Amino acid sequence: MPALTCDDVSALLRTELGPEAHRHLGIDAPAKRDTAIPGGSYRAPGALVDGFRAGDADQPVTGVVVTARASTKVLHRAKALGCNMVISCQAFLGDSQDRPVAKPEPALAEKLRFIAENGLAVLRLQDPRLAPAGRAITEALPRAIGLAAPLPGLNPAAGLVYHTTGQTVGSLAARLKAALPTAAFRLVGNAAMPVRGLAFATETNRPNALAPLLARPDVNLLVAGEVHETETTAYVLDAIAIGEKKALLLVGSIAMEEPAALTLAAWLRPRLPVPVHHEPSPELLHAV
Repeated sequence: MPALTCDDVSALLRTELGPEAHRHLGIDAPAKRDTAIPGGSYRAPGALVDGFRAGDADQPVTGVVVTARASTKVLHRAKALGCNMVISCQAFLGDSQDRPVAKPEPALAEKLRFIAENGLAVLRLQDPRLAPAGRAITEALPRAIGLAAPLPGLNPAAGLVYHTTGQTVGSLAARLKAALPTAAFRLVGNAAMPVRGLAFATETNRPNALAPLLARPDVNLLVAGEVHETETTAYVLDAIAIGEKKALLLVGSIAMEEPAALTLAAWLRPRLPVPVHHEPSPELLHAV
């Protein structure tokens, strides 16, 4: 029987998790060694962000590490575990789309050197998927704080919307702190405000992309990883100033991917003949 390759694992994920939700477009298509260049893959305008971003996808898999972000620390941990495939939910090459860098600065250059010298292959897997297994990963964070199912008919790449009663912004923040590896939350709005509609959006790299979620009449709290402060944060402040009951809770894009990484690792373990580990991403931001 042929050895299982990193690309075989990627094919399994593409098949079982379902098609992408067709948003959050990037410039790099999924690639293997024959089309890859150091630090990224070939340019293909209109493609999504998922795909191998470093290493040889044709090599046999010795083990898989799933992580919110393939930091240098996580890559070293993968090597120590004897794993040569790393699945990263978030960008890991210093650019939101993992685009190649002609002259990487020292920390990134060292990361690329470590990947190459230790035979690692790193797969970016962030685009929301539409099959049941893919939706379970996308919805892992809301499920971790006790929310059942989002409103139907919405594109998950544009955000998830839940209706809820009996909770305030503060009580939801406490649930999120228990579910995520971070305490460095930031709030725009009133912590005592009752939440009737809650939206989740990990991040945005497009100006005002989250305004449609915030403007929904059935949403008064947006939980996001990161935003354009001069646009999204300012929008919430302006909405509050005209009497609207709105709030924005920022919890960190990488921290928000931790439940998804845990869910993906648990899903993969019974499906692969090699060890599968979840490696937590370290806290990035601290309150001072």
